Amino acid sequence: MSRSATPSLPHSKAPDITVIGAGIVGLCTALSLQRAGLKVALFDATGAGSGASFGNAGLISTGSCIPISLPGMLWQVPRWLLDPDGPLALRPAYALKALPWVLQWLRASSTARVTRASAALNALHSPALSRYQELLGDERFDALIQRRGQLHIWSQPGKPSLADHLVSELRRQHQVPTTPLDQQTLRARMPEITERIQAGICFTEHANTVSPQALTHALLDCFVERGGELQIRSVQKIDALDEGFRLWTNSGDVTTPRIVVATGAHSAELVRPLGIRVPLEFERGYHVELPNPGVTVLQPFIYKDKAVAVTPMQTGLRFAGTVEIAGLRHAPQPRRIASILNTARELFPTINTEGARSWFGLRPSTPDSVPVIDAPSVHPGLYLACGHGHTGMTGAPMTGELIAQLVTGKASGLNAAEYGLSRFE
Repeated sequence: MSRSATPSLPHSKAPDITVIGAGIVGLCTALSLQRAGLKVALFDATGAGSGASFGNAGLISTGSCIPISLPGMLWQVPRWLLDPDGPLALRPAYALKALPWVLQWLRASSTARVTRASAALNALHSPALSRYQELLGDERFDALIQRRGQLHIWSQPGKPSLADHLVSELRRQHQVPTTPLDQQTLRARMPEITERIQAGICFTEHANTVSPQALTHALLDCFVERGGELQIRSVQKIDALDEGFRLWTNSGDVTTPRIVVATGAHSAELVRPLGIRVPLEFERGYHVELPNPGVTVLQPFIYKDKAVAVTPMQTGLRFAGTVEIAGLRHAPQPRRIASILNTARELFPTINTEGARSWFGLRPSTPDSVPVIDAPSVHPGLYLACGHGHTGMTGAPMTGELIAQLVTGKASGLNAAEYGLSRFE
């Protein structure tokens, strides 16, 4: 199925709503609105499946119900920052600007807030696979999504902390099935892995896509087959009118009665002139993909020591990770790629890194790890779908469902208040 990219809105019927952004969240949202009976226009500056929807680890973690900020996390931050190969880097010149978000992130680490965030994440993530199957159909789903589980592995499991106990309890509450793995079992699954890896757990119900880009293109094909089209337009400004909105784009202005802003890391910047403040920070991430790694990895895993995800893809073995806090427009840092390559060699001493391909992108993250899926009352007809951080591939399908609920008034099974901006007030 060819993908349409036209410079103007279709003349047959004006759209009921315009979705800005054709990443994984925008595509799932456009499809959900379309399936709810609305005429949907879809805009993106560069085409479907670019940005974080291209370069992520491809994990669809239906049991991912743990926010990033946890009790006691504050005391680990200095150690991470001092480690050049650690999971966190902070650009000193950006530290003051990031401070308000960091303070909110620390406040989100209380047990009460973590528990609330965990419930919201579980409700958003647990239906992901069944919802993807509905959106894609069986044939596309089976071609693009593997249900082999995911592993978390580490070198030296220490004495469980209070945060570890909380994580275990939350997973128990939300009935997330896991299986413990010893060193012998891990080496049987991955014979070339270093002997330093001592233990792990398997999330038996988790899955992954073999190509995030192909998944987004398949969703776009579904949208086009139902009569939609993608327009290559960069929305530079939104004006609120008495009725509807004017979108100033690189190819002329367009009016539309309703809009969904799903532009990832650029969402907060786009709605700020409308008086809407979205607490997003940009967790800059990197990946390295090895086309001929020469090691056996049959299912994805996260190396918890360095917070690096490793996923077998159609095009190679992808190592994705690190968090770099440096703002929206700071240049990529090659040393972060070098750090990921060091981790790859640490995990697999015999790995072949020739032909390595690198990528850099932005994860738009909220302080509590729960995305913003909301209809701010200040501008009726405007909807937000952003801030998915590390779990956009998992949260996208039900995000689309919730936006459709907010637009049409039909129930999605989610409590909209848990994803609203008001929780940050």
